[in-house]
Amino acid sequence: MNKKELLVALEDSHERVAEAIAGLSEQEMLMTGVVGEWSVKDLLAHLSRWEAELVKLLWQARQGLQPTTILNSPISFDEINARWYQEDQERPLERILADFHGAREQTIRRLESFNDEDLENPQRFAWLKGEELWAWVASDSFEHDLEHLQQLQQWLDQREAR
Repeated sequence: MNKKELLVALEDSHERVAEAIAGLSEQEMLMTGVVGEWSVKDLLAHLSRWEAELVKLLWQARQGLQPTTILNSPISFDEINARWYQEDQERPLERILADFHGAREQTIRRLESFNDEDLENPQRFAWLKGEELWAWVASDSFEHDLEHLQQLQQWLDQREAR
């Protein structure tokens, strides 16, 4: 996937999530059950945390550094998610919303410094072990958004049906 396609996908998925939650009250955004026990707030915090790690990875890659993000950690995703969930419980909704939008803006800004060769050449970054950088970006941004958007939409549809 080239940079132009990647940027379009990033903007599209973010817009789709934002549209899905538009009009929800603060009380609705704090209701549990969207994804397991998670609320909309928890889901947005989850997406933001993973994307923040992606932003760090992109910055380190641009500097020619071996990424040291949680994405390369031996800790399981479930453990990471549980820890972040606990840490974010006391954070206000408005801060979570700002992080959700801010992380995507930072991802786009970081990607601007990469060219198509950087994104599509599987040998460009040795630490990717033959994977293309765009695939890492996709996994922790728009693909992640779309995975959880399905769950969010199901929750919204169930609420509407009541």
